[in-house]
Amino acid sequence: MDHQRGGIAEIGRHGLRRLAPRSFRATIVASTVGLMAVAMVLVVLGIQVVLDFTAQRDIRQVLEDRSNAMVTVIEQASSTRLTIPDDTLEPGMVVYDAAGDRVAGSVESVVRDAADDLATTDRVRTVRGPADEERLLGTPFTTPSGDNGVLVVSQETGPYERSELYALLATVALGLVVIGATAVVALRVTRQALRPVAQMADRAADWSEHDLTHRFALGPPTNELAALGETLDHLLDRVASAIRSEQRLTSELAHELRTPLTAIQGSADLALLRGVEDDALRENLTQISASSREMAGVISTLLDLARVGSATGREQACDMADVVPAVVAAAGDRVEVVDLTGGPGVRIAAPAALVVRAVSPVVDNAARHARRRVELTVGEHADRVELVVSDDGDGVDPGVRDDLFEPGVSAEGGAGLGLGIARRVARSFGGDIGLDDAAGGASFRITLPRR
Repeated sequence: MDHQRGGIAEIGRHGLRRLAPRSFRATIVASTVGLMAVAMVLVVLGIQVVLDFTAQRDIRQVLEDRSNAMVTVIEQASSTRLTIPDDTLEPGMVVYDAAGDRVAGSVESVVRDAADDLATTDRVRTVRGPADEERLLGTPFTTPSGDNGVLVVSQETGPYERSELYALLATVALGLVVIGATAVVALRVTRQALRPVAQMADRAADWSEHDLTHRFALGPPTNELAALGETLDHLLDRVASAIRSEQRLTSELAHELRTPLTAIQGSADLALLRGVEDDALRENLTQISASSREMAGVISTLLDLARVGSATGREQACDMADVVPAVVAAAGDRVEVVDLTGGPGVRIAAPAALVVRAVSPVVDNAARHARRRVELTVGEHADRVELVVSDDGDGVDPGVRDDLFEPGVSAEGGAGLGLGIARRVARSFGGDIGLDDAAGGASFRITLPRR
């Protein structure tokens, strides 16, 4: 039972989270509409209270006016004895004598018992009818001749109640219109107010990726937008400084590593050229030479990133047909690589060399894990080109799927640098690399900016 309650509570919390506004603008609109709804409910209740009070007061006033007028007529006509002038009693009026007997007049049958209860009242008293659709006023009087009696006057309350109902419906309808108008105004105002903020955020994100020389420069922070612009300018300054420091460190490390790596590769190649009779030693030297070349390619990529930078890279362009042959060559003859990109005509807003450095590790990874076949397909969008590299292998191990692009992560026990550097290269010119869900094998989606 406790588990069931906990499950129901958890479902309720998830439901509330789904219903919660997902943006700042939606939160403002929801808060404004909610506040206006509460205000309109209070207004409707207040109007109903006022109308009910006014209606009850008007009913009492009508009863008192009719009763006072009729008592005056009876007193004037009863100088010697209790006399009710003919045709003077209005419908809904009845006169009782001192003994409580009906002298003249009549009321509706549904309120006759209530009128009889007022026949012997010794003070002015108001009662409700059985169906609460009538009000009765009993007024005792004494004629100049000394006779006592009671005048009972009834008044139908239906018209007043209908007026209250119509007023309630009109007020509710007006409240709904006001709430709807408030929602429209709130949407319009928040859209206009937040549009500059959204534009500044988009520009800041674009500048941080592609051109760190731009600044908003809105002047002194005299208002909220200017203060936001100044904050974003400082943020862009820090991003630019961090990227420059990273590029400088990458360049220095690459230079420091290139010299000893060249010596290692040269020594291994020279030893292989001289000839090595020991098979194990020859295999080790071959592995050293191949690994040195691979590391040299990584270092060259890092140097290109440090030198080119993202802004300059996007000023150049290439064709997909210039990239595919080079990345197909990266797979070698291990498996069949099928090019389904459709040939020339797809323009990419990045230099061919960097695009090849971003795509080649992905194709090489697919070739190493495929059984027989790797496919390259392309999808064109208004602002991007998506190159999909899929293989017919066993797919990506779920244990490394989430961290596949992190440095040092490899499903085969290698250095795990290829995919991580490939993603970094792609992001340097505004692209990205991600892993798609696939029924069989692995499928990598490479996003490239379109020219």
